[in-house]
Amino acid sequence: MGSLKDALLKVGIKETPKPSAPNQREKLKKKQVTEVVVHQEQRNFCENCDQVRPDVELYKHRNPTTEAEWICVRCADQLQIADTFRKTAQSDTSIRKMFRREYGATLSPNDIKSPVKTDKPKGPVNGNR
Repeated sequence: MGSLKDALLKVGIKETPKPSAPNQREKLKKKQVTEVVVHQEQRNFCENCDQVRPDVELYKHRNPTTEAEWICVRCADQLQIADTFRKTAQSDTSIRKMFRREYGATLSPNDIKSPVKTDKPKGPVNGNR
């Protein structure tokens, strides 16, 4: 004769798994955030009017009335920042070739030189920039 456990297994009664503690959760694998995930491909937040807009671009200007660099077209027109100070062509309207300025001439996306991406960090991160 076998044990009681063997007899129950022959009949078809199986052992149930032991319940885990109610406060324990399974450990999730974390991704390598800094190397794998691209954090922000397109910027759409205007630093001047604090709104999300589809036509935000980077302007390296010398206008003393604002310190914002990521500015929408409406704010750039109001601040009278020329399109020659625009450094990116990354917005939705620029990609769809609908980017138009009311103040001065509008440069074509081919004339704008995008900043070269480097693998090395350039120093401490400054929040928005």
